[in-house]
Amino acid sequence: MSDEISIAIETSCREGGVALGVGDRLAGRIDFDASRRHAAQLIVQLDDLLGRAGLKPGQLQHVYVSAGPGGFTGLRVGITVARMLGELVAGLECAAVPTAWAVAENLHNRPWERLAVILDAGEGEAIATTFTRRDGQPVADEPAGPMPTAALAERLPRPILLTGEGLWYHDIAGDGIELADPALRLATAEGVWRVGRRLAGLGAFTTPNHLLPIYARPLRVQRPGGDQQTT
Repeated sequence: MSDEISIAIETSCREGGVALGVGDRLAGRIDFDASRRHAAQLIVQLDDLLGRAGLKPGQLQHVYVSAGPGGFTGLRVGITVARMLGELVAGLECAAVPTAWAVAENLHNRPWERLAVILDAGEGEAIATTFTRRDGQPVADEPAGPMPTAALAERLPRPILLTGEGLWYHDIAGDGIELADPALRLATAEGVWRVGRRLAGLGAFTTPNHLLPIYARPLRVQRPGGDQQTT
């Protein structure tokens, strides 16, 4: 790929961030407290990041956004801003990055045979995405869950290294299970950007109107009359 100007957005976890890339070089990043989940804050951070590099939004060519599973409000904020940019900037291409893939990037230089990213699904259940390596890169299996922690632990291959925000809510232990450094459990904008670059290289883009959050559970919308509809 040539020197595309790309940005990455991470708002799926408790700590947020934005990253800027020029071609395959990470050119800058800003981390921020994602507990203030407002689109206005995210736009200010993006504008600041671009301004430091002497760039304007109209020069962007790619946007990579963490799509979940993750916090409901944070996901919607990140996706909304990415969709807005995709609709306003002519020719801008969007890539949706599964949050577990971005978390796995934290450990891409660490030795492991199998890796699993554990994310909380609420209601006492969790989701696990397992990874193996191919040509030095993490390759993901389909996520398993949501399911109770004990059942999830039984399904994990061994030996395995665990990471992910869900480890703060679920106690998973046993023979052949190792826990990664807690500092490596959250997705980062840099991780989103690195995965986004690989997706871009594969042409795995999503049109803005099809850029949607990945939720841990199907949303249930209350319909008139008291019925529920799963979306």
